[in-house]
Order: sequence, then structure tokens, then C-alpha cells
Amino acid sequence: MTHDPQSTGGGRDSGRFQATTGGGQPFAVPTRTPRLRLGTPAERSGCVDGAWWPRTDNLTTELHDLISVLTTRLGATTRIAFDWNSLSLSQRGIDPPDGIEVTGPLPDQPSMVMYVFGPHNRCIRLLVIDPAATAARAEAQMRDAVSAAADHSKP
Repeated sequence: MTHDPQSTGGGRDSGRFQATTGGGQPFAVPTRTPRLRLGTPAERSGCVDGAWWPRTDNLTTELHDLISVLTTRLGATTRIAFDWNSLSLSQRGIDPPDGIEVTGPLPDQPSMVMYVFGPHNRCIRLLVIDPAATAARAEAQMRDAVSAAADHSKP
């Protein structure tokens, strides 16, 4: 999928993706920078690797931007496992040509943690912050998630 800035009147950026003939990754540069905080790779032994604060309840509309940002650390995304809400399920933002399997949660996967898989089953675990959270609360939760990952990585 690619971003088509000509899809709205006057060439204004709508932030919507449209499938290209070939589809797939890598996706275009994010239309909106995801609100994301990741720990360093050395801090990966915690419960989560970082936190993501989406802008809406329809998480799938923001997946392309999230995947674009995670690509430098993870490589091409192959699968995303999460306990999707009904809005996200009904308005999927990932299409079959993208080459990403979108599934429900894995056994014992915490309900607010998204697993994003890349090549060789590498995984980034993201705490998903409630989109309705205040900025102060969301920032604190993101900071705490990354701090918890750092604390678990210390001997």
C-alpha cells in the first residue's frame, strides 16, 4: 500500500493509504508519526519492549504508520497478534497484498499488549495505551513501560 496525496481535493494529505498494483512492504513514509516509545534492544527481556499510544480506537487505521517506524528495528512485519476491538476488526487497514497476517491474541498474551513479528519470528511487544488517555497519563504509562523493560534487563 502507498499513500496517495492526490486522493483529496487540492492535493491535501488525507493520511489514507491505497493499495498499489504490487501492494506490500515497505510502506511509504508515515503520514502521521506514531506516538511510540521503545526501549533499547538491550532492554528486551522485560514484559514489553515499548508502548504505543494510538490516536483512535480503530487501531488498524494506524498500522501502516506503526509498521513503517518499526521496520528499522524489526525488518519487514510478517504478523501482528492482538486482542482487536470490534471497530478495528470491521475496518481493517491491512490488506492481503501487504503480506502481513493479522491475528487474534496468542495463548497467554496480555490483552493490552500487541505482538509485532518480523523475519525469523523476531517480536516487538508493545503496550497499547488507551487512545482516550490524557497526554500526561499516556506519557507516564509509556515511560513506565520502557522503564519496566529496562529494570528487567538488569542482572
